[in-house]
Amino acid sequence: MVPKMKPKTDVLIVGAGPTGLVLALWLHHQGVNVHIFDQADAPAQNSRAIVVHARIIELYRQLGLAEDLLALGYKLPSTNLWVHAQHKAHISLQDFGRELTPYPFMLSVPQDDHERMLEKRLNDIGIHVERGSKLQGFVDHGSSITATLFREIDGSSTTHEASYIVGCDGAHSAVRHGIGATFEGETYKPLFYIADIEVPYNKAGHARLVGIIIPDNDDNHESPEHEHQITFEDVRSQITQVMDVEITKVNWFSTYRSHHRVADKFRSNRAFLVGDAAHIHSPVGGQGMNTGIMDSINLAWKLATVLKQTDMTEEAQHQLLESYESERRSFAMMIVKSTDTGFTTLTSKGFFPYILRNWMIPYLVPLVLKFDFARTRIFRGASQLICNYRGSSLCQIGEGTVQPGDRLPWVEINQVDNFSTLRDICWQLHIYGESLPQVEKWAREMSVHVFVFHWHDQYAKAGLVQNAVYLLRPDQYIAGIFKGPSIEAGLDEYFATRGFYI
Repeated sequence: MVPKMKPKTDVLIVGAGPTGLVLALWLHHQGVNVHIFDQADAPAQNSRAIVVHARIIELYRQLGLAEDLLALGYKLPSTNLWVHAQHKAHISLQDFGRELTPYPFMLSVPQDDHERMLEKRLNDIGIHVERGSKLQGFVDHGSSITATLFREIDGSSTTHEASYIVGCDGAHSAVRHGIGATFEGETYKPLFYIADIEVPYNKAGHARLVGIIIPDNDDNHESPEHEHQITFEDVRSQITQVMDVEITKVNWFSTYRSHHRVADKFRSNRAFLVGDAAHIHSPVGGQGMNTGIMDSINLAWKLATVLKQTDMTEEAQHQLLESYESERRSFAMMIVKSTDTGFTTLTSKGFFPYILRNWMIPYLVPLVLKFDFARTRIFRGASQLICNYRGSSLCQIGEGTVQPGDRLPWVEINQVDNFSTLRDICWQLHIYGESLPQVEKWAREMSVHVFVFHWHDQYAKAGLVQNAVYLLRPDQYIAGIFKGPSIEAGLDEYFATRGFYI
């Protein structure tokens, strides 16, 4: 059957999980034409990812998705530590990140519910996922790509021409194979399981249970056939040994292997990798889906800039798009390393891991978390507020507590916060103190919004400098900090040296 040729699109998105859906939404909002498809015939009915962190909710404000997500989710009030069915500690998670973010909590939202919310928003703006279509392959022509999609239901093929292709297609990414990227790392020996259960736990009596089965022989993995034979009854006794809970019903149960791997490249000319296609790691800390969504938002504004500013030189386009890999791969490497260290330590056999699991964590962690500095440090890391792009080609070199490349610190004064201006995907200026006429003039000529906040000691406490001008990227990170009498010249130089404009 001869493939049918489809009209050219700006960005072809392979995969309709959270990363693909977020990428489609953010690109469309910036005027980019997208086509998104997925191999599955229907959205997933179960999920592995259940936690959405503060940084994602902050970014969701840009498209008015934060309130929808909060209504869908459940703010985790606390966590409990159990050892051999004995309750050892209760740790409150309420306002864990107060003074850091408008969302100082961990939000529990099953990935399948999250995906349905994102896809509904996409459908509301007239974009629908093409389901049951598999990427057979693509060719990068230098100035565009052509991709062939195959539908198993009727054996038909279609050929799509696009400016760019983005692989949001998971651990077995066809796009990653297409660009010849390696995916180095290892498979964890423990077998993970996840169950959707009903217990006397919360108002709905509904919970997701995630656990691991550690093989008796560390040198041998169980065969895939054996893994598929494992049922909830095989782990029920393990659960009751650890937690004193009454499980009334099991809605579904599945097992899976987890890995820690990072692709050696996230980009090859007009093809990009996002989310699990680029990096996968231990579920410890619930970082996987959140990291992938941040990949999508980082890439979206850069693709939109290159597609809309047609007078950019090839060198400028390359520099801007290349910054996606340099910024996001370094962060992915850090996340993989930290989650791997934590998971390996907690699941290893031996005297020290045993002492750590059964004595140090249950007794010392609740003690340490009584101190604000410890709670703050843990929350910043777990919620991805710690993510920064210092040293990126898109950021000035800086010094001090807050530097170019950092997330803008959140400050709330008299119930008004400086994040209230970050509801659009655009460049903007923030000034904490007094503005200068020449800066206001520059902003008018460039059609850039400038927001002035009356100086308060709280801004200094957060690391912000009085009367300095903060240039914010569309993804809410600080691109540059300008001071002195020639601020407008510094702003002009920033864009001139990078070859694009606002």
